[in-house]
Amino acid sequence: MHKWDVFVCHASEDKERFVEPLANRLRDLAVRVWFDKHILKPGDRLSEMIGDGLAQSRFGLLVFSKAFMGKPWTRYEMSGLVNRFVEEKTRLIPIWLGVGREDVCSMNPALADLFAITADPKNINAAALEILRTIRPQLYENLTFLEKFDVANVRVENRPLKDLKQGPIRHHDMDDQLLVRIQNLWFGLRHLINITLEDWIEGFQRDLRPEDEVKIWERILTAYRIVLDSLRGLDGESEKQALGILIAFSSGANESVFDKTEAGEYSQHVTYAVAHAWLNAVPPLTVTDVENTGE
Repeated sequence: MHKWDVFVCHASEDKERFVEPLANRLRDLAVRVWFDKHILKPGDRLSEMIGDGLAQSRFGLLVFSKAFMGKPWTRYEMSGLVNRFVEEKTRLIPIWLGVGREDVCSMNPALADLFAITADPKNINAAALEILRTIRPQLYENLTFLEKFDVANVRVENRPLKDLKQGPIRHHDMDDQLLVRIQNLWFGLRHLINITLEDWIEGFQRDLRPEDEVKIWERILTAYRIVLDSLRGLDGESEKQALGILIAFSSGANESVFDKTEAGEYSQHVTYAVAHAWLNAVPPLTVTDVENTGE
């Protein structure tokens, strides 16, 4: 699983008026954004950090502007994204900021052929939602569904959990291998989630995309086990806290977790162990003694 949803490639001249507000809005929408101002710290090696960001991102966001086209550094980042686009099927999302097809074509004809978002700095939200529609389609569907309601006439009430109505069963049949994975998740978390296997499986049957949900829960379970391995002897309450933090991280609510930690609602050592585990849930590959076949 990738560490970031999207890597933002841009010119510094566009940062204040467009790119930073866009990156902030995407974070608000639970998108994991690699944006230099959010990521880089004094002393970081730029090429190393950018290379890691490129390699760990599912999508590449290219903010084309007049300033972008005239900078060698942005061309370096762009070439990395284009190589991944060609070799590893990383998807590119072009944004045209004050430029047109002819401008982009003069720089890279292949990129001019990709469907692009024409951006307006005065309407950051529109661009963010278009990006969300590609990167997190289910979340986009949920947001557009909610927009259909007149929120002025909605009354918020606290209701018991038993009174809440569940969504419909969307998948009456599921792949055997997917069911095995769902069952393994239940075995790993059953002492914390207090739910029967039948109800656990039924929850995935109600999801729009159960395969995607299983992938998220598998990462949660892996990170949870890393926490248990690093913080041996956790009590039951701390284990539940760790799981709750992992679920928050999986939904992009990072800032909420750290705010609660600062307020003393979460234990600092648990939060930091969980954050480390979440970021390192996917182990690195080590390739040695690879035979050169000449191909």
